[in-house]
Amino acid sequence: MNIDLRHLRHARALAEHRNFGRAARALRLTQPALSRSIAQLENLVGARLFERNSTGIELTDTGSLLLDRAVELLARADDLGREMASLQGRGAGVLRIGAGTYPAEILVGHALAALLQRLPDVQARIEVENVVQLIPLLRRRDLDLVIGDATQLADDPEFIITALTPRQGYFVCRAGHPLLKQSRLTLEDVMAFPLVFTGRLPPRLLGPIVAASRRPDRTGDRRSLPSVTCESLAMMKTIVAASDAVAILPLGAIGPEVGSDSLAVLPLVEPWLYGNFSIIRLARRTAPPSSEAFIQLLLEADAELTRVTEEVHRKVVAPRGRIRGRQ
Repeated sequence: MNIDLRHLRHARALAEHRNFGRAARALRLTQPALSRSIAQLENLVGARLFERNSTGIELTDTGSLLLDRAVELLARADDLGREMASLQGRGAGVLRIGAGTYPAEILVGHALAALLQRLPDVQARIEVENVVQLIPLLRRRDLDLVIGDATQLADDPEFIITALTPRQGYFVCRAGHPLLKQSRLTLEDVMAFPLVFTGRLPPRLLGPIVAASRRPDRTGDRRSLPSVTCESLAMMKTIVAASDAVAILPLGAIGPEVGSDSLAVLPLVEPWLYGNFSIIRLARRTAPPSSEAFIQLLLEADAELTRVTEEVHRKVVAPRGRIRGRQ
C-alpha cells in the first residue's frame, strides 16, 4: 500500500478540526479537494476513517489507528526535510518558540534580540501562552521548543529539559499604596486587596494564597481569586499602577520601575512563591540550526538576569522588611 504523505496531512487536519470546511481553510484547499483526498485515502486503506455524528466529524477505530502511526511519520518527514535543506544551505529555517507569560517577558525577548544581532537573517515566531497549551503544540512539532514550568514533565523521556534559574515572585503595588505604610506585613494583609496574576498557577503557589485570602476582605465579604486574570505582564503593571490591586511579578519584570513614581515592591517575600522555568524540547526531534544558538543565548540571558535581580533585591527590597525568599 503506497500512501501519500499529503493524504495523511489532510487526514490529520480533518481529525484536529472535526469539520471539512475548517480543515480545508487551514490547509488552504477547497472543501471538494479535501473530500476527494480523504476518499482516496479511505480507498487505499479499504475502510472508513471518519464518520459524521451530532458533534461533527469523528475518527473511526481504523482512523484512530492510522493517525496514531501517521503523526510520528509526518513529524519524521518534516524533520528530514529540514535537515536536507540545512545541509544544502537553503536557510536556517523558522525558529518556532513557545513561552509562558513570565519567561517571555524576562528572558525570551532579550535572547531573541541577541540572536538577531548574531544572525540577522534568522526568522522566528513566538507564541506566548500558558505552558499547558504549549506542550501539545510542541508534541505536534508546531513548536521547536518551549520555555516554561516543566515540573509535570520531569520524568517523561519524550522531552529534553534544561533547567533555568528559579525566579522569586514579588508582591508589587503602586507607589503610595496603603500597604507600604504598614510596619510589618503578613500574607493575609496583602490578600485583603485585589490580586492580579496569570491564569494558571501551580497548586503549590495557589494553596497558600487561597488559604491566606479566606478571611473576609475590607468590605466584609469573601472574594474569589484572582480578582484579575491576565497573561500580559505589561497589562498587570498598568492595572497595579492605577489601582490598589497587587500583582505577583518576578523582579526581572519590574526592575526599571522599582523606586520610581509608579511601582513599588512590598517588603514581604515568601520562600514558596517562586517559578521554576526550563527549556523544553522533544528528545527525538531535529530543530533548526538557529535553535542551538538561541538556547545558548537564553542561558546567557538567564545568568545576566540573575546577576541584575540579585543586585536590585539587595539594594531595594532586602533593606525594607521581612525577607525569607530567594532572588
